[in-house]
Amino acid sequence: MKSYQTFVEAAKTFAVDAARLANSSRKRHFSVSSKSSVNDMVTNVDKETETYLVERISREFPNDTIIAEEGGHRTGTSGISWVIDPIDGTTNFIYDFPSCTVSIGVQDNDTTVAGAVCDVMQGDIYWAGVGIGSFKNADPIHVRDGVLIENSLIGTGFGYSSARRIAQAEFLASIIGEIRDIRRTGAASLDLCYVAEGRLDGYYEVGLWPWDFTAAALIVTEAGGFVLGPKGTTPSGELTVAASTMELASFLRAKVVPHLPLADA
Repeated sequence: MKSYQTFVEAAKTFAVDAARLANSSRKRHFSVSSKSSVNDMVTNVDKETETYLVERISREFPNDTIIAEEGGHRTGTSGISWVIDPIDGTTNFIYDFPSCTVSIGVQDNDTTVAGAVCDVMQGDIYWAGVGIGSFKNADPIHVRDGVLIENSLIGTGFGYSSARRIAQAEFLASIIGEIRDIRRTGAASLDLCYVAEGRLDGYYEVGLWPWDFTAAALIVTEAGGFVLGPKGTTPSGELTVAASTMELASFLRAKVVPHLPLADA
């Protein structure tokens, strides 16, 4: 198997350093503006963190492609792509709610080979490389074993538009009687890492972007979990599902798919 250790180590280092930069910026005044809706916010810290990451990756991996949430795209020639979310959970960041991350995934011709998700406020780094397992800081992590659907703790998230939020809430009400409970923390990448380490048993969300799930999806699968999309094992903006067992992942997908797209974005 081709070695991707260089990318694993770089993703970890970049994510930790960017998270420290973002965390230090929480203590000063920052500006907030809206993107697609009043609920879809961005701060100057998002943009500054992305600029830092784009410049560092460009310097150390000048031939690679960069795909970043706030528009820091660059087309490379190597076949390697860096998929970046400078702050996943911007609303939490603004409110000082402890659930936001820097997320960096590395793909080789569309196959994710390395991923790092750093918790901005707690400082923990979740990371994985293809074929080497998943880790939190220096410790291996694994999904919870043998979880029954009726005993499962499930995470989810909501979109930005009012129509989608209402549809998602109605769908949530339709399944909550079949599982143990629901959690909604507001940072998809961190929720996926919680599945990987057994804090959650499953997770589903409609309307994610590649920078939300690329790194964390690898962390889930390398931790022994399962990640699905609407039609197969590839997550997408239409639907991303992750769970500790294939039975639970399939249950969540089967429940959500008939309701897609859960209203317009």
